[in-house]
Amino acid sequence: MDSPKLNPVDRIAELVLGGESFLLQGGAGSGKTESLKRVVQKVLSVDQKLKIACITHTNKAADEIADRISADIKVSTIHSFLGEIISPFKRNIQHVFPTLFELPLFVGLGDEHYGGDEKLRKSEEHRRYKKAYGKLENRRQTVLGELTPKVTGKREYDKEPGAYITQMNELICELNQEIRAKLTARNPDEFVYNETKFDNFNEPSFGHDGLIAIACKMLDEFPILGKIVSDRHDCIFIDEYQDTNADVIRVLLRCLSKPSRTIIGLFGDSEQAIYSDGIGSAQEYIDAKEIILVEKDDNYRCSQQVITFANQFRTDGLKQEVALKTLDDGTIESRESRDGSVKLLYDFAPEKVDTGDKPLDRKANAALFREALDALVERVSQDFPGYVQLKLTNKSIANDVGFGRLYQIFDNRYSEPRERMRKTLDRLQLDEIVDLTTLHQSLPGDRRSYNRLITTLRKRGFSISSVSDKAKLDEMLRSFTAEDLSAYKAVEFAAKAGLIRISESHAAFLARRNDLLARLKDDPVFAAFEALHASGYRTKAQMLKELGAAPRESLNADLVESEYEDRANELKQKIFFTALFADELPFNEVLSFYDYEENDGGFATMHKTKGTGIDNVLLVIDEYGWTTEYDFVNCFTADPPDTKRDVASRKLLYVAASRTKKNLVCVRLMNDQAEMERISPYFPEAVQVH
Repeated sequence: MDSPKLNPVDRIAELVLGGESFLLQGGAGSGKTESLKRVVQKVLSVDQKLKIACITHTNKAADEIADRISADIKVSTIHSFLGEIISPFKRNIQHVFPTLFELPLFVGLGDEHYGGDEKLRKSEEHRRYKKAYGKLENRRQTVLGELTPKVTGKREYDKEPGAYITQMNELICELNQEIRAKLTARNPDEFVYNETKFDNFNEPSFGHDGLIAIACKMLDEFPILGKIVSDRHDCIFIDEYQDTNADVIRVLLRCLSKPSRTIIGLFGDSEQAIYSDGIGSAQEYIDAKEIILVEKDDNYRCSQQVITFANQFRTDGLKQEVALKTLDDGTIESRESRDGSVKLLYDFAPEKVDTGDKPLDRKANAALFREALDALVERVSQDFPGYVQLKLTNKSIANDVGFGRLYQIFDNRYSEPRERMRKTLDRLQLDEIVDLTTLHQSLPGDRRSYNRLITTLRKRGFSISSVSDKAKLDEMLRSFTAEDLSAYKAVEFAAKAGLIRISESHAAFLARRNDLLARLKDDPVFAAFEALHASGYRTKAQMLKELGAAPRESLNADLVESEYEDRANELKQKIFFTALFADELPFNEVLSFYDYEENDGGFATMHKTKGTGIDNVLLVIDEYGWTTEYDFVNCFTADPPDTKRDVASRKLLYVAASRTKKNLVCVRLMNDQAEMERISPYFPEAVQVH
């Protein structure tokens, strides 16, 4: 039931019947998906001939909308929708397919880009060069089957950056020409959607991101395709638009809506756009009057206290209000039943160690802070049993939910372990094995899971034609959890059994690992560096001091001075590769990680907060080392956010807080008194925990 003063459903129905595209902006708990259902029902009650498509991001969301809407409309994921559009046009797919693999030329940036700071420019430019060179290495391995000479070190690069850039760009041009020549020679019928996360060059197929890129490129380059889509659909409604690829929104609005006037409807909330691969905000289309904004300030989820608190962090000016739900017996819930609480519990960080050794002090102080924060969270959680903890993944949570070893491997290698974990495990196709295992565990009784399992395997060429085939498949899928497999042994087993096909991205990852380990094995400088590091000399300063007193045969102070960062990175890579593929890393930890990604299990991360509400939440307001991306202290100010980091921080805090249905307890380890005095006024109650 919408608030009497606002009836966005009626407003949207009026716009749709008038041929206008729109955006429904509604905060957390505002019932956006329910509004989508009611809009469909309302417009079809006026015009039953309307051809409507609803687009979601996951099969689960598509099933939910299909179950809610009984009308005969098309409901599908964005990938299914786009795949159906482009699949008949093989020659057009072939034409744009090379853009998935071609690399842009590298352009160096001068001192002016870095504010005249020559030292910063040299450091950043070599980092950019190395990153671009790494992509070139991987692509040449995939396309040409050739290894590329090792990237030039910073010392040599700084002498003649222009020459090295020219050499790399020549290789890029040669590569791009070879890419287009090889793909042009293929049969158009070979270019297909492989329904994985990765594109393949040698067996030309495109994955999830590749499908989106190809579809958008085709709609841009071939206007007739937009007319075909418009002829099929009078209305295209997108749920959670903020997480939709920006190019998809652009082509739908600008390639379909005119001149054929397909109506585009966006449902979502720009404040909940906390992922980098979505459009986030569609404000430019509102400003250009290409879509009409309809706001929905209802909140059917949260208590009044939580709503008041969360409203302080929205950046779009929308202020949510309590909306009372209709109960199962037809009565309206009471306002008193929506009461809850918001409080801040805090303590102060321990005094910092200052021995004069800045790198060691920094590490020691970070450990002291983390230990004190964990202790504070533990004390508070004991006083609030049953509250779901909401925070970024850290080592303690990883251990609690069963993937501590896996997390530690990535934590030792990367500053942002959770993001890297997902990307790397997906690249090694462990997500495909987990999906198969999860679908299998849903049986029997779940027909949709069974159909998806069989369809997925058949598309991979796995033969299922008899009862014995099904029995064999059942035995295989049971073995992933029944046997004590290591993570990569599970991959090898799945590939050998035909359950997965090793992707080019996966193969390139293995080739890069093998090349690195082979190169390091025959490198005396690295061997000496590794031995020195193993002896306890872990920093550049420590190594220089030791080598000054006792130089090694293959390693001296000059080499450490010029190559320390590169050698330290190589050592981290070797340790990482060795641990990731070791028999000691069990597949069950991978299952636990993916389960944690999808289900809270008594915990939640700030990056995984959207969805249904949680009655009582213990929200840890801490960046957990993500200080370049987030600064939550800056959320507590009346000044509007003026940096990308401040906007992202406010959105994340809003999303996390507004997941709470009843009672919200926030925990913060304050750095000092000034920070406490800045933050505490935003809470109805703030108490120091001793």
